Amino acid sequence: MPRSSYYLLALLLSFITTFLWFSSNTRTATTTPILSLYSSCSCPPGSETDATPSSPASNPSSSLPKDITVASPSPVPLHPPAEPPQSYYLPYTPSKQLSRLPFPSKLWQKAGPNGIDEDRQKDIKSWHTHNPSLRHEIFTDGNAERYVLDQFAKFPDIIDTYQDLQVPILKADFLRQLILYADGGVWSDLDVTCNTPIDSWIPRKFKNQTNLVVGLEFDGNQFASWTVMAKPKTNHIAAAIEYIMDALEYSAEEANTTISGLTMKTISDVVAVTGPQAMTQAILRSISVELGETVTGENVSNLHEPTLLHDVLVLPNAAFAAMQAGFPEDQGPYLVEHHYAGSWKNDHGGESSPNSPIEQDHLHEEKAEGESDQGGVKSEIREDDE
Repeated sequence: MPRSSYYLLALLLSFITTFLWFSSNTRTATTTPILSLYSSCSCPPGSETDATPSSPASNPSSSLPKDITVASPSPVPLHPPAEPPQSYYLPYTPSKQLSRLPFPSKLWQKAGPNGIDEDRQKDIKSWHTHNPSLRHEIFTDGNAERYVLDQFAKFPDIIDTYQDLQVPILKADFLRQLILYADGGVWSDLDVTCNTPIDSWIPRKFKNQTNLVVGLEFDGNQFASWTVMAKPKTNHIAAAIEYIMDALEYSAEEANTTISGLTMKTISDVVAVTGPQAMTQAILRSISVELGETVTGENVSNLHEPTLLHDVLVLPNAAFAAMQAGFPEDQGPYLVEHHYAGSWKNDHGGESSPNSPIEQDHLHEEKAEGESDQGGVKSEIREDDE
């Protein structure tokens, strides 16, 4: 056979071999799924039910040191879970995410225009004695307002409500919730003595589940507001802020006035509008939403040991209200002691500076009463009062 014929035959065989190889690889490519890192696949129509990911050729961690492991990636869901509905005016951190964070080691308090007397200085010292590394801030009227303006600049309704309030106790009640929401930590009234380190308040078994700590008052089913510990941005405190704002608006409407016009005489009930009853109702409602069932004061009455409701740790009477409860011996340690100085239980609703609108209104009332009772001799009454 001529040499040229061998060349033609070799060329033909090479062409046939190349064609067969190309056809084989093309068929394989159309039937083998393409696997990504998260085991999702892009498959030809009709082949999804038969496609199964193959086992990896080798273990990626086999070449690493024994003390290092590679976590297996989680599959990506076809439909990511929807975000939980926003139920509150303020944004909040989901409880599970928040439970992984520590409580801020900070104490917040508020002083009135008259400053801090010797008894209150002793109470303040008790906090530092038991908590030497505790950060501590005491607000005045001026820097408290600056704080609210800075922290809630995106929420003008909150700023307006705070600035409109003229009664000191209403303002202080609202401020405590705003601080606990924005920064967390411990809020305590000035007339409270600390008896044990804050780090010991939460039992070990509840350490990684608790986002809010409250104690029962002496009545057994209402949370004390004189001392509260919270993590920032919890939905329960967000609920308390919203509850108080609604209650203030309703109380103003009932008195046919505005929030700025509310006084101790016109407000329906301080405890129920901004105080411990308002806080208790808001928190219980918030817990009910989280659990999907109704939770009331009956669920926490007559406690003898700390009880966790979702992520809220409720302490027995002895913890925060031992003195009022008669120092019970079967409810655990006495964590703090409230002395009931009662600076807000007067016609002003607390201490007022001489130039405040509420103080001026009170002086006008005294003047009118003096003129009515003493036939115009007014200076003596004011001097006696002073």
